[in-house]
Amino acid sequence: MINGFYEAMRAKGFSYNTTKALRKFKCPVCEFEFSMMYARTIACQGCSEALKDCPKVRCAKCDHEFFIGETPEIYNEWQERSISEHISNVVTKYQQDMGWRAKR
Repeated sequence: MINGFYEAMRAKGFSYNTTKALRKFKCPVCEFEFSMMYARTIACQGCSEALKDCPKVRCAKCDHEFFIGETPEIYNEWQERSISEHISNVVTKYQQDMGWRAKR
């Protein structure tokens, strides 16, 4: 299945980290389809680790937590770290813009 939003962003020149964070994949347990950015903003909402470059992703449907490196197209620790830092920065910026605190 081609992810149209991901492909359009990549064609417009968005960064590697942004396009990878938005690419959809399936949860290995329940097969719910979501992106890393969605998981970090929905399932990890309020968790302080989400803003500290957490290397994990949590499924918003079944709450299964697994490492970013276990998702498709993430092949090494550098990619995992780079994407986790990028997602944390995006979520931190969003929370600051909205005036939210990073606590539950």
